[in-house]
Amino acid sequence: MHQLATPPATPITFKPKCLSIDLEVGKEDGRIHRFAAVRGDTGEALTYTRGSLTEALKQLDALAEGATFLLGHNVTGFDRPHLAAADPALELLKLPDVDTLRLSPLAFPRNPYHHLVKHYQDASLTRGQLNDPELDARNSLKLFCDEHEALSTCHQQAPDLVRAWHWLATRDGAMGGANAFFTTVRQQPRPTEAEALAAIAAQIKGSGCNVQLDAILADAGDHGWPLAYALAWLSVAGGNSVMPPWVRHQFPEAAALVRRLRDTPCDDAGCGWCRDRHDSTKELKRWFGFDAFRPEPAGDDGRPLQQTITEAAMRGQHVLGILPTGTGKSVCYQIPALSRYDKTGALTVVIAPLVALMADQVAGLEACLGRGAVWLHLVDPRRDLRAAHQREQDSENDDGEDEIGNRTGRDDGGPARDGLGLERTGALVGAHRAQRLLVG
Repeated sequence: MHQLATPPATPITFKPKCLSIDLEVGKEDGRIHRFAAVRGDTGEALTYTRGSLTEALKQLDALAEGATFLLGHNVTGFDRPHLAAADPALELLKLPDVDTLRLSPLAFPRNPYHHLVKHYQDASLTRGQLNDPELDARNSLKLFCDEHEALSTCHQQAPDLVRAWHWLATRDGAMGGANAFFTTVRQQPRPTEAEALAAIAAQIKGSGCNVQLDAILADAGDHGWPLAYALAWLSVAGGNSVMPPWVRHQFPEAAALVRRLRDTPCDDAGCGWCRDRHDSTKELKRWFGFDAFRPEPAGDDGRPLQQTITEAAMRGQHVLGILPTGTGKSVCYQIPALSRYDKTGALTVVIAPLVALMADQVAGLEACLGRGAVWLHLVDPRRDLRAAHQREQDSENDDGEDEIGNRTGRDDGGPARDGLGLERTGALVGAHRAQRLLVG
């Protein structure tokens, strides 16, 4: 059944001359079972639920006449290939794409993200009901209008950032849909390579390693979308926003670029970022306010073991650290965890047998640093946590050492600051690499 619908009662102020499409494709047969399309400029819609697909595609081609681009959520990777497989002679396939999925991490890099996008899943659109392609096509159109508004605002506030995105997202040339979109947002043509490189450098300078920045600029044209997504995350780094999982999966280079820029120390004495952010003592001061690590216990080289363990963990090495009770063991994983999350948004997982201790550490971190941590405990949910806390205290005090400081996160004699060092949202991402750090 093919049905032409009238425009919705509530008009959209921004009316792009596009065709927004959504397909329902069978997982087993790979064939189009349903589809819907909505004109962005007129609101006219077409739905197909059953009957002749061939005839329905002819009507779709007719509806697309006069449109300047195809719009959809993953239209580039999903809808267009399936339409081409069903009928490669479709005239609408000659239109360029504008993909709301690709634009979303640029327009909405900050948490909370757009309400129509399932950020933590596959970034598909939020659906009011299943099997309603017309609603999905209209939601894509609504999302696109919001993306246009958000990026227009961003252009006013951070023109270098949008200039860089314009160049990076249009590596396919000036005729692509992304170029037309950014040209409309910026009211300027695609920037030259020199203008784009200057914009990229301006966005990264002071937020990453100078040596890595120079290397990335040397072949920036090869990075395209991954570098665009890296710049988007860098624009909100240090908060509770994360790079979308689908970006990490589809464009793994994006996360790799962030790690190169912010978590790969160089040897250049003139690189302020690396001399500051990869210095364990400065990170100790940054997060906990202490000027130096505990001098004892010290290693054979005379340096504090607390510092040696922390530095190895910050470099991503596998570490087995054994320290006496009350000498600041938790700092050895807190600083690397906090530092790495702040630099790259990566998750650190701490495993400990002391349930009440970890609960105190999480609470202390949230109270004193304003940052969240999450904790999971594998115990009977009916267990009295206060009783567990008392049993742990009795057990740990058998050796005569006072463990209250450790339990409340006072390993360094300071305030109760302990835990994973993670934003609550960061716990949903997953660690980008495995690292063994055992401190006992």
